[in-house]
Amino acid sequence: METTYTQIIKETVSEFLEKLGFSASVIVEREREEDNTFVCKVQVNKDQNFLIGQYGANLSALQHLIRVILHKQIADTFSIIVDVNDYFLEKRVLLEKEAERAMKEALDSNASVALRPMLPYERKVIHSFLAKYSTVRTESVGRGDDRKVMISPRSDEHTESSEI
Repeated sequence: METTYTQIIKETVSEFLEKLGFSASVIVEREREEDNTFVCKVQVNKDQNFLIGQYGANLSALQHLIRVILHKQIADTFSIIVDVNDYFLEKRVLLEKEAERAMKEALDSNASVALRPMLPYERKVIHSFLAKYSTVRTESVGRGDDRKVMISPRSDEHTESSEI
């Protein structure tokens, strides 16, 4: 089953990028077994800025389109992360550092700290990263392009993290 999924994903992404005029190397790996998450690593030699876009906006749109196409081909529930030239990997590292800094600030000041407005993917990284810390809770606040993550010291140990 996994081999078939990885093959379908690789072929679909390769064909999609080819139709867009990109020559790319595509590797698909399973990231998490428990929730059927796959990572599609795309390496391009030129025009990466077009695929990634400002703040990863084009890459997010590309990922959405690929997800829609794949959901028509694969019946099971799954998640896919499409990463061009390790953009999301590098972004994740920076976001986790930002989350750690904000968590420390929230705990030191015993007050909530609001991060800058973020894309849904970025907020998800922050929520997931901080979920392992029982001393803080996270919440997405705001609407549209102004939506951001609020990090607060946890006063009640039974409070759950909020949605993305």
